Amino acid sequence: MAQPELADGTAPAGAPVAAWRQWAAIGLGLLLTWGWVLIVVYLAPDILGAEATPSVLAAFTLLLYGPLLPFALLAGWLGGTKVLRAGNAPLPWASVGLVVGAGGLAFALLMSWLNGATVPGRAATGLGGLVLVGIGLTLVQSAMEEVLFRGWLQPVLVQRIGRWAGVLGSSVTFMAFHLIGGGRQPLSMLVIALAGAVFGLLALRSGGIVAPIMAHAAWNASEDSVFGLVPNPGNELFGSILDFDLVGSPWWGGSDEGLNASIGAAVVLCAVILPLLVGKRTAAVAPGA
Repeated sequence: MAQPELADGTAPAGAPVAAWRQWAAIGLGLLLTWGWVLIVVYLAPDILGAEATPSVLAAFTLLLYGPLLPFALLAGWLGGTKVLRAGNAPLPWASVGLVVGAGGLAFALLMSWLNGATVPGRAATGLGGLVLVGIGLTLVQSAMEEVLFRGWLQPVLVQRIGRWAGVLGSSVTFMAFHLIGGGRQPLSMLVIALAGAVFGLLALRSGGIVAPIMAHAAWNASEDSVFGLVPNPGNELFGSILDFDLVGSPWWGGSDEGLNASIGAAVVLCAVILPLLVGKRTAAVAPGA
């Protein structure tokens, strides 16, 4: 009979996994992931061509993020961690994730508008086929990152170093992952780390990865495909339903990193983190792998 599993994906006290095995799995998983991302980022222009088109961007996204799933599953198997967990009440928690992601992005944009940093753009395309493809690719990217960081890495860290340290560790690693493509502003890295903490707390509270996947995808899809904020200024190759440009002070998004480097995004994410910190953790659920 399979051993039961706790909501954070770790094995109960009666079925311990050797610490060295889990740390080795962490090392291998991160090595595989970062090595793959570095290879794709630096060789993609030679493989896919330097011209930016929707098909090239779609191929790049799938090539970059698709392998994160087998990497996470392999590391989870080696470390005795069940990676793909829906958790308790996945549908209600999916709704929570959608509200957190889409609502959080909207409030961050509202704060930029109130501070005079938001102007209408001219590249809105409405809801078309390419926009739907862009949303689908965003879901793939968000899901693969959450499987890796909240499905696999965070549960292992929680078991090894404790609940809050595990969430913090996965958030910092999530932030470092986004440095591979190039340098970022310090405020942008803070916002990414705060976003990782939100996703990690959602995973911890819900006992699965549905809520963080939906929150991550809703934030990114709202930013890219709904409001047309990426890149800034301009519009994605796949278009967007609306189009806004962020101008003026970089503190409110008026830089090429947009809301990722804005005070508004940091404030909104902190506001989401606070209730998640004091919320009730879900009870033990789900049979183990």
